[in-house]
Amino acid sequence: MSQSSFDRPASLGRLLDQVVRRHGIAEKSGQQKLNAIWAEVAGERIGNKSYVRRLRGGVLEVGVRNGAVLEELSSYLKHDLLAEIQSKHVDLRIQSLKFVRVK
Repeated sequence: MSQSSFDRPASLGRLLDQVVRRHGIAEKSGQQKLNAIWAEVAGERIGNKSYVRRLRGGVLEVGVRNGAVLEELSSYLKHDLLAEIQSKHVDLRIQSLKFVRVK
């Protein structure tokens, strides 16, 4: 008769992974990392008026609270910011930036 998985002791790594996923710790940590990267690249003036909403499919979506800053990012700064993020954070595989007006 074989033992069921409930009878075997779980590995510490597997238990920690379950706790992290259950409490969303990995997502919070990932979001904090993205916010820190954006703040570093965007600078204080733009960073105070924007934040990372999500990273999905290689697209970093940034919420922007100010219409003038949104226009500046979309029209003038997008390519430079993308190039800087891509060169400093190759591991994230960011292919594009998307700016969204938020309240």
